[in-house]
Amino acid sequence: MSTADGSDRDATATGLYRHADLAPGSVLAGRFRIESMLGVGGMGVVYRATDLALDIQVALKLLRPELMHRPDAFERFRQELLLARQVSSPHVVRIHDLAQHEGRWLISMDFVDGESLDRRLDRDGPFAVDTALRIARQLAEGLRAAHAKGVVHRDLKPANVLLDAQGNAYISDFGVARSLASSGLTQSGAVIGTPDYLSPEQARGEALDARSDLYALGLILYEMLTGKLPFAGGTVSEVLAQRLLRTPPPVTSLRAELPAWIARLVDKLLRPQPAHRFKDAAAVIAALDAKAVPRDGYREGGRAARMRWLGAA
Repeated sequence: MSTADGSDRDATATGLYRHADLAPGSVLAGRFRIESMLGVGGMGVVYRATDLALDIQVALKLLRPELMHRPDAFERFRQELLLARQVSSPHVVRIHDLAQHEGRWLISMDFVDGESLDRRLDRDGPFAVDTALRIARQLAEGLRAAHAKGVVHRDLKPANVLLDAQGNAYISDFGVARSLASSGLTQSGAVIGTPDYLSPEQARGEALDARSDLYALGLILYEMLTGKLPFAGGTVSEVLAQRLLRTPPPVTSLRAELPAWIARLVDKLLRPQPAHRFKDAAAVIAALDAKAVPRDGYREGGRAARMRWLGAA
């Protein structure tokens, strides 16, 4: 399947077609010919289109009609362009342009001929170890480029990872990302992102830095290796509460043949406290390349340690 959507897992066919108001053959902004709809994300509807000026396939994200008159929605949509254009990496979907058609705003971007990571996981289950590690490294490369520009994604999840026909990974949808150098659109205490992939500090509505994206990367790697999300089961509140207290069961508890260094890698990505994780994406890449994660003496557990993390002691 050809996609560049980053659409949410729970988007049903009914929900998708309810927003599919542009017929194939329609030309937008005098330049983009709609070929097919790809999906619906939190901020927009995504179509495959032909850029008639350049004669190339692109993906178009249009601000959803019901959000057209919300200034905050448009500002986030515009921000997606401005932030993503700062990031240059072979593993980040490249943004081309911002345009307007009959009062509707759209972003043109690279078309990735493949499918989203969440669809691959839903269909195939756990990945081969080498495949999971290769995708994780490519995602870390994309994050390293974004973080170098002061951009935190804040909603990294399998639906926002696209895989091409060769299995290469691309990070898409910086729609809720915010530059660390700007005041942003959200107020202190606001929680933005998808609950299944929130970092502990994100769940608490605290200030975020690049290490929040590394936590999401750890969740994605855990899922690629085991076919399951850690802390699955229970209500959203119960799952988030578990993240505040501890790392999940080691990946080796679900896949015993995994090398110990991979278990340490995932464990370190998923530490509740950002200071106990890798310091940056470059450190993750170094660990993947060396196939080694030094023991750092950190030990999870103990009521006193948990209470200190929760601010209760």
